[in-house]
Amino acid sequence: MFDPGFDYNVIADYRVNPVISAKNELRRRLTTGLIANGYAEYKIIPSLTLRVTGGITNNMQRDEAFNNSQTQLGNPRNSSGVNGSVYYNPSTIWLNENTLSYKRVFNKVHDFTILAGYTMQGNKTGRNGFAALNVPNESLGLDGLDESPSLIGTSLSSRWGLLSYLGRINYSYKSKYYFTASFRSDGSSKFAQGKRWGYFPSGALSWRMSAEEFMKKLTFVSDAKLRISYGETGNNRVADFSYLDQITQPNSAGYSYGNGSPSKGAILSAFGNANLKWETTKQVNIGYDLSLFKQRVNLTLDIYRKTTHDLLLQALLPYTTGLSDAYKNVGKMQNQGLEISLNTVNIHGKEFNWSSSFNISFNRNKVLALSENQTSLKSPVSFDQKWNALSPYIALLGQPVGQFYGAIWDGVYQYEDFDKSPQGVYTLKDNIPRNGNPTVQPGDIKYKDLDGDGNVNANDFTVVGRGLPKHTGGLSNNFSYKGFDLNVFLQWSYGNDIINANRMLFDGNGKQSRFFNQYASYANRWQPDNPSNTLFRTGGQGPFYYSSRVVEDGSYLRLKTISLGYNFPARIFEKAQFKSLRIYASAQNIATWTNYSGPDPEVSVRNSTLTPGFDFSAYPLASTLIFGLNLSF
Repeated sequence: MFDPGFDYNVIADYRVNPVISAKNELRRRLTTGLIANGYAEYKIIPSLTLRVTGGITNNMQRDEAFNNSQTQLGNPRNSSGVNGSVYYNPSTIWLNENTLSYKRVFNKVHDFTILAGYTMQGNKTGRNGFAALNVPNESLGLDGLDESPSLIGTSLSSRWGLLSYLGRINYSYKSKYYFTASFRSDGSSKFAQGKRWGYFPSGALSWRMSAEEFMKKLTFVSDAKLRISYGETGNNRVADFSYLDQITQPNSAGYSYGNGSPSKGAILSAFGNANLKWETTKQVNIGYDLSLFKQRVNLTLDIYRKTTHDLLLQALLPYTTGLSDAYKNVGKMQNQGLEISLNTVNIHGKEFNWSSSFNISFNRNKVLALSENQTSLKSPVSFDQKWNALSPYIALLGQPVGQFYGAIWDGVYQYEDFDKSPQGVYTLKDNIPRNGNPTVQPGDIKYKDLDGDGNVNANDFTVVGRGLPKHTGGLSNNFSYKGFDLNVFLQWSYGNDIINANRMLFDGNGKQSRFFNQYASYANRWQPDNPSNTLFRTGGQGPFYYSSRVVEDGSYLRLKTISLGYNFPARIFEKAQFKSLRIYASAQNIATWTNYSGPDPEVSVRNSTLTPGFDFSAYPLASTLIFGLNLSF
């Protein structure tokens, strides 16, 4: 948008032509890979079987980049000049499983299956290559990178291993009563000696009620089963060698002795924690399966409670340590919920059939403990330098994780909020809270002063939204008529919010509004002749807080898939050389109904348990249309 009040000759113009830039840059990724799997079985005796499996995945990825003198990087002060890079990223994953299984039925009513074994798994990754700056001969492209006076090399690798022992016993009596018990012992190289092993038991009981005599009188019941289970699982997903202190030698770390040229130095880049151990999740589940009317109606209910303790998190550290965080086993969290699925055969005829599948999930979570007597845990998001020092998320004891945290937006300061001096200077009235800016002016953004001290700051931040939905679900309908078949699938999410961080940059963010294209709403920003109460004046967003202004309802209903197909009658192919022919067309992401103003409500670009529902520069889901043909010989 052209602003007649802006002097484009004074401040550099950061705008770029994306077409010119794209035509003058190289971005290429070449990948070669090998995937191999195999197994062998040997029956030692009829009831005892040895099974050995193995697999390996080997990938080599080469990333190439080159920017010539016409590449527009968007920063006129960029000192890289003509530049490029070549990097290799090797990766190898291997897995070996060895099990003995014993299966026997006694007296036709006692069915036993016993399994024991051990597994081994390993992973090795690496990255090596170099980047070249200010390449003198751009006509050679990548072949001329070695002529650069500034070569920056990279060479690193990492690896981890996992060893597990396991055992399981399954027992059923008359296919009516079922019992399962299992035990795992897992050892991970990601933890220090003495902390590497975790032990995880589980068990389940089930009762097929429909096999009892008193249930057989209910002829409309096809099957009924009650289930209860308990299990523990472990998580070791931390960075490799997290139990060790890590030292690096970055280019930015150096020291000048005697006013000489700076010499490269080593710095502590990560604190190790030799007390790290497995994160453990304990879950109790009660379920019920019911099938009615010759399996035309099938209902499944599951109620669960899952508690996770010793969470592996990057806990915040005091600034005096020199580092911002380190891995620790901290906190405790609970998830509980209800899952319902219903499958029905609505119409079953000679030519026309209609069946439906419905599912819905309700989940609630709660923070039960944090580290070192904390009552809250704030989580920052890497987004823009103006907001990087703030934390838009908070986890509070006794409340859900992933809650949005910031100021409560209260509109825009208007002229009536100020006293005007004879010299035309506007001074905020004493009874009007200040937004944290000592020179607040008409048209600036306004927040609520929750603590009543007359000035809005971090003490006034509060929970302004939730990142987790109240429930999610889907509905699928399948129709068939003669040779035609049709599938229609809808999905939804309800009750979650989204931080639309795009609006923080494209709704009139100070000078940035002159460098970037703005949303159409920018035309209705506050101006002296347009005292808007919905969008502040240009440059009136400071101080830069996260606030409820950019928190939006992320609920949606999406027509996810429509698929239509036709199977040609078999009689057509009696004299042909093939057995069947099917043509089909499928469309995905067809329509979405939502109040969210962004391009896609199903978004979370900084997704984690602590930071859900953040939208900034996310690429929306593409609508796709596929035509296909299946021919069987």
